[in-house]
Amino acid sequence: MNKNSLMLRGSVIAFGAALLASAGSAAMADDEKDTRSVDVDVEIEPLTGPGSLAMTVESDSTSLTEGESSDLERVFTGTLPKVTVTDTRAPEDVPDGAFWYVMGTAGDFHDAQGGNTIEASHLGWSPQLVEGEGEGEPFVEVGGDVAPSQPGLADQELLYLAESADANAGGGRFSAVADLELAVPADVAAGSYSSTITLSLFE
Repeated sequence: MNKNSLMLRGSVIAFGAALLASAGSAAMADDEKDTRSVDVDVEIEPLTGPGSLAMTVESDSTSLTEGESSDLERVFTGTLPKVTVTDTRAPEDVPDGAFWYVMGTAGDFHDAQGGNTIEASHLGWSPQLVEGEGEGEPFVEVGGDVAPSQPGLADQELLYLAESADANAGGGRFSAVADLELAVPADVAAGSYSSTITLSLFE
């Protein structure tokens, strides 16, 4: 047998061995003998610590649209985004006799394009508790209606309040909104106006 024949035979044998090894691996991969599973558990402990009294606002913007205007006055209405006060403090950490309350005040409306201004006194609101989150609870009260006339929301006005201990015992989470109304003279300059209502939580 010559040298070339030996080399060819060796190559065929090596190729055959490679095929057998490959077939054996495939068979091993497909021949599953057993299956086991692992359960994953986690235990989440209750929050500990002093907790806190905090306020959140559902959105950082709202819009007013024209409503029942007349020849003498143009009226624009909208809604203040939901304001929620949450008290996660333990009852013993709530100060005796304390009240929490949310106040709101508005800045003047400015028209960036024309440089015109509408005073914040033209903006008023009607606060109300949100249904399902404290409505009817005797220890949570909303502020009175503020008419869209002097002083309007140019001064700090009450949105709502609660006796801290009672509100904490009542679930510790209450929300309020307010109907907004902007009333301006009929000859107000046209433009895109914007203002900012600042909401503050006190205790």
